[in-house]
Amino acid sequence: MTAPRRLLFVLPDLGDGGAPRVTVALLAAMDPARYQLSLLNLGARNSALAALLPPQVRLLHRPRWMPGGLIGARWATLWFGRDHDLLIAGVEMRATFCVHWAARLLRKPALAWVHIAFAPWAAGFAPRHRRRSRAAYDAIPSVVFVSDGARASMRQWRGCEAPHWRTIPNLLRAAGDPHAVPPAPAQQRWLHRLDTRPTVIGIGKLDHRKGFDRLLQAAANALALGADFDVVILGDGPLMAALQSQAQCLNIADRVALPGHVADPLPWLRAAQLYVLSSRLEGLPTTILEAFACATPVIANDCASGPAELLADGAGVLVPEGDIDAMAAAIMQLLASPERRRALAQRGLQALKRHRPEHVLPQWDEIIDIACRQPPPR
Repeated sequence: MTAPRRLLFVLPDLGDGGAPRVTVALLAAMDPARYQLSLLNLGARNSALAALLPPQVRLLHRPRWMPGGLIGARWATLWFGRDHDLLIAGVEMRATFCVHWAARLLRKPALAWVHIAFAPWAAGFAPRHRRRSRAAYDAIPSVVFVSDGARASMRQWRGCEAPHWRTIPNLLRAAGDPHAVPPAPAQQRWLHRLDTRPTVIGIGKLDHRKGFDRLLQAAANALALGADFDVVILGDGPLMAALQSQAQCLNIADRVALPGHVADPLPWLRAAQLYVLSSRLEGLPTTILEAFACATPVIANDCASGPAELLADGAGVLVPEGDIDAMAAAIMQLLASPERRRALAQRGLQALKRHRPEHVLPQWDEIIDIACRQPPPR
């Protein structure tokens, strides 16, 4: 019998964001008889998301005697990579830089995973990050993209497509996961309020890319026209204070809650009437899939890339990029129509079929087999 392949997934952290949740979901679903799985977390050790990892996945951290920053992250990847057959960068930037550097020195194959429309994102990189990204994606022949849009964006940025690129949709962990983490006590009152008030929910890192300023403006417009609902935005990030200030300026602070990061957003999504994705840039938004799984109707900004692919065939409401009035109108219309919300929820559940383990895992098995047979990165 063939020995299990030893896979090392590398992430910069286990904090807010879809990429860590998608990685944890994939690891939990992979066959332990086929793979010996390790996850190297290069960030803080005290992550609630780590509790979602099943026992067959070995969680690794940068040794405390190693330096911090990119240098320490590279050395940690090199240190743990020695005992693995394939190094997998679970997300762009730091994890990919580390996997490229370590795999090249160890003479081991590598695989990269891209979760975002790379071309517009890379336009804002510092020159050194553009150079490192170019070197990594030129050298790693096997790359997984979460959507066709993300793949096309990388092709645009590089100017060509490598032979072992694959589009594999995100795998969604099952609702009611036995490893799910309950909300922190301070967040319980907000979760209970969702059961008593119409609520629109947003989820993600509180940064410019996620566009929560747009969601607040759309909510203010809808409330001014007579709609009655609350807004809950789950996540942490650098714009927490700015969003709180914006809610005050829009005179909707009493309708807005920002309870911070939650390890498991599914109970919140189940209790909400609508999920709104307001992002300026995505790859394949995991939160839309989570909303589908919770039978929560979705409104999404038509950003690059992913929402249009996920909401095809009427699985949700897609509003034009940056159109705040259209977002406000969609919120009002859906809150006023329980019948339409039920219809969208049913279509969302149907759209999840291609994200089930039986569809996703064979594609990962195939690309892992291909990647293991490729030469090490240059």
